[in-house]
Amino acid sequence: MRTKARIAIIGAGPAGIAAALQLTRTGFKPLIFEQNKVGGLLGNAHWIENYPGFARGISGDDLVQNMREHLARWKIPVRMQRVRGITKKNKKYSIRARRNYKADVLVIASGTAPRKPSFDTGSFGCQVLFEIAPIRKSRGKRIIIIGAGDAAYDYALNLSKRNKVMIVKRTLRSRALALLERRVRSTGNITVMHNSQVTTIGKKQHELQVVIATQDRRLSVACDYLVYAIGRIPAFDFLSPGLKKKFPEGDPTLYFIGDVKNRDTRQVAIAVGDGVKAAMEIAGRSLKNGRL
Repeated sequence: MRTKARIAIIGAGPAGIAAALQLTRTGFKPLIFEQNKVGGLLGNAHWIENYPGFARGISGDDLVQNMREHLARWKIPVRMQRVRGITKKNKKYSIRARRNYKADVLVIASGTAPRKPSFDTGSFGCQVLFEIAPIRKSRGKRIIIIGAGDAAYDYALNLSKRNKVMIVKRTLRSRALALLERRVRSTGNITVMHNSQVTTIGKKQHELQVVIATQDRRLSVACDYLVYAIGRIPAFDFLSPGLKKKFPEGDPTLYFIGDVKNRDTRQVAIAVGDGVKAAMEIAGRSLKNGRL
């Protein structure tokens, strides 16, 4: 009698969800852990228009809702628990979360963590952010976004519907798609500060006081929120040192998929493909060996 391997998936973003769906179709019952929200960074996305099947595009929120419904249709539960540590001993993975779990196969789909400035931002509370999901529904706010890439421009487009937004970037040229740049330029609620950087952040009553240095002057700007979009790094601090050494390739029982592995190509389609591919490899090995 064949015994199916117990599989744990860390992260319920597009990659983790795709892996879970494919594994469930194959007959497995994967354990999925998510510490924050189902959908991962999709909750920040303004508009996704390069995912096949959505010719008119789809908002990040709507795509997350579709994924939630897909999980529910296949009766795949997501354990909303923070994974605090993972070790491996005697070919078994020990997962420390709200309680302890065991797994034969581990799929790391934990995504990325924001790259943060060198100073401590904790004294500014929730007014300094690294993702925009908490303020997506804000109205009438003044928001400064620091960054020059796709994320910064996408955040700006998302927030500019009901708020005044300023993008501050160090260079004249941006790293964002030309398409996003054109959309930002055509939006009346977005100002772009080129060749500029934030040098000082203070707080006065309920406002942040931000000093922006340009090539020839310094400006003091008041805002309600300051968002850093200056890059992201793989998020797998919960892995033991020995397991971290296997990043990014893993081994037959350890898979890294989605943004955690492809941090410079963070696309839904790539993450989903990673998840399905990993699930098929796991199922293929299980079928060949009887048990991993």
